[in-house]
Amino acid sequence: MNNNNNNNRTHLDLLPFMAEAFSVNPRIYKLIDKTYNTDKIRFIAKAKENKWYNSPISQEGSIEQEYYFKKAMGLLLVAQEDKNITDEVLKIITKGWRYTYTYVNQHNTLSLTHFIGSYIKKKHGIDNVTDDELNSNGLMLIFMSTIYEGKALDEDDDMCKCIISTYFQRLMHLDDSYRININNISKEQKKLIRDLELKLKNNKKIKVVPSSYRFSDEQQQGMRIIPEKLSKDDKFFSSFEYIFDFERISLISMVGADYLSPKELQELIFAYSQFKDTENIDYDEFLKYIYPAIQIRYLCKEYKKAKKYFFENFDEQLYDEISKVENENRELKKSNLLLQDENEKLKQEIELLKSKNRKLQDENTKLNTSKSELFALRNFVFEQSVQDNKNTTESNINNIDISKLNEVKGVIIGGRNTLQQKLKSILTNWDLISVDALNFDVDILKNADYIFLNVNVLSHAMYYKVTEITNKINKDIYFLNNNNIDICLNEIYNKI
Repeated sequence: MNNNNNNNRTHLDLLPFMAEAFSVNPRIYKLIDKTYNTDKIRFIAKAKENKWYNSPISQEGSIEQEYYFKKAMGLLLVAQEDKNITDEVLKIITKGWRYTYTYVNQHNTLSLTHFIGSYIKKKHGIDNVTDDELNSNGLMLIFMSTIYEGKALDEDDDMCKCIISTYFQRLMHLDDSYRININNISKEQKKLIRDLELKLKNNKKIKVVPSSYRFSDEQQQGMRIIPEKLSKDDKFFSSFEYIFDFERISLISMVGADYLSPKELQELIFAYSQFKDTENIDYDEFLKYIYPAIQIRYLCKEYKKAKKYFFENFDEQLYDEISKVENENRELKKSNLLLQDENEKLKQEIELLKSKNRKLQDENTKLNTSKSELFALRNFVFEQSVQDNKNTTESNINNIDISKLNEVKGVIIGGRNTLQQKLKSILTNWDLISVDALNFDVDILKNADYIFLNVNVLSHAMYYKVTEITNKINKDIYFLNNNNIDICLNEIYNKI
């Protein structure tokens, strides 16, 4: 923003005025709090870096206004680098200044004269509009003209020139050299101040201490005032004391011993005498000015002290919270590292247990295989011993139901080729695999109801291949050990 009254077109920093506008609009306080509380440490840290944080413009208003000025300052500064916060700030503006936002949407050329006139008309007259309300709405119109495309501020408008000039004057007024002071006053003014100061010191009832006006013993009985004994001045000056009674405060207690310095008293006198000279001084009028002026100055000083106390403790509490959060963060990091170490140890233990489990499963599989094989071999040996004891050398095939054998799907592996050929002619539904046919189709075993191994003629390779496959498909093996077809058929029949 530029000042058209300045030939150098000096840049105007709107930041302090934007923060001020936020601070004097109570309708948006909750919205400010909501966004601020999402990352308040970040916002206050950013605000405290800025020159306007503790500037006079931030401290001119109430405690509440200064509180929200500083919060708004943090939001506005972070919004310059964080799009999410920018969006939140724009939401606050559109809700806090609805009429201005609507006006900007409806007009491409933004005239402050037309806008202010429309706003006052909407409020039914200037008496219904506060200065803060009018100033903040005008500022938001200027601000919105810089952020919304297609919107142009009419900088040739007289109202626009006046408002921008006012902003520059306010910034200059923040400099002490532009404020009222007694450092560079004339000798005549200094003499007048000394005369008035002496006049005040010689007054018996008005002193520099707070609430100094006192009644004489004749004018009161205990706490009761005797009106008939009060002079005109008594009635005038004592009236100020009752103001504190209405508010239930004691200015004497508030001030304590922190009395006005000689310079502070001289400043009060200068505020009255700056446009006067010795010839036109009315001393009675001066006394009626200086007494309430002293009380007002005390109130201002105490209010500033209260604000200072609040914000010093506010910062202290906040930094305590920051310290607490940082400590918690450090503890969490330590805990996280410990948990990571513990997690890594548990992972290693899990992998070790998995490895042990795999070994146990392999051993269990081998054990089950051995048990299965041993069980089959034990039965086979037992049956063979029975047959040997009975000197059984042949069997009567006529006692075997061949049709029953062909109702099932069986496989016979091993034995002499002549035996296999004879068995094939009888067991037509069975598969017979030669001892040399190591590359046989394993699906034959998967589809079989019964699997027989004739160990009378069988290689180790065939034996291990068949047992490995049957272990995987969970099927039993039955053993034969004879080349006599009748005996083999009888053994098969007995198994089935």
